[in-house]
Amino acid sequence: MIISISGGKGGTGKSTVSTNLAILLQEFTLVDLDVEAPNDHILLNVKLTDGIPVKLFKPKFNHEYCTGCGKCAEVCNDSAIILNREGRPMLLEELCAGCTACKLVCPVEKAIEEDFKVVGYIYENETSYGFKLITGELLEGEERTYKVLLETKRKALKEGKNLIFDTAAGAGNSIFKALEGSDIVVAVTEPTPFGARDLEKILYTTSYLKLKTVIVINKSGIGDEEEIVDLSEKYGYPIVGRIPYSEGVIRSYFSKTPVVKTKLPEAEVFQEIKERILEEVKCS
Repeated sequence: MIISISGGKGGTGKSTVSTNLAILLQEFTLVDLDVEAPNDHILLNVKLTDGIPVKLFKPKFNHEYCTGCGKCAEVCNDSAIILNREGRPMLLEELCAGCTACKLVCPVEKAIEEDFKVVGYIYENETSYGFKLITGELLEGEERTYKVLLETKRKALKEGKNLIFDTAAGAGNSIFKALEGSDIVVAVTEPTPFGARDLEKILYTTSYLKLKTVIVINKSGIGDEEEIVDLSEKYGYPIVGRIPYSEGVIRSYFSKTPVVKTKLPEAEVFQEIKERILEEVKCS
């Protein structure tokens, strides 16, 4: 089973929901796909160790064989290859997407050799709560989010069948890929105008992908929930839980103590959300 936790707006509490559900669903592996800013390990007090590098192809020009025909520069959609005054190709590494098109069109054998650069890491660590955490992390300054996300997801799919994907904010291509193949999507939102606006982006995406979806309202009580209720009715996706905005939840967050490991009344809310999610999956 794959449960994906999403929600267009950043800061709605996706990671809080993901980590607490992972603790309640002991047999699930938690996968942090927010590769630009992974923080599940922080909430779970896990130190990331023994990272597996995510490598991206980059061309290495062998000028001993290169004829300076320029075909590599012509085919590069990212303008990452330029020709110098001598007509020899040079790589602007920060622009290279690693597509290998230059190597494929090069008419001279050995003129372009395969080289790689590390754009991120995948970490696999055990938590103190009895489940595994897989984390994808993009290197600072790199822009190839999709590559790291894809490799992290592939590794997770090989590791186990019961997975919780904690996705990044937004509703772009990387989120589309992260949600693909999910048995159910939990859209986390907050009762604010921005929360409702970005929630609709996710609901539109999951509707397009034909994915079963439920809604969780975090920080319930800070604003009017009418827009979210309207979206729930519009798309036919039920609201399965409301997590109240409370001092206790905030304290648990800063103390790195998951809510479900406290005696707060909100711990029961997470238990109810878990049960509702499992019921919705069974009904599919």
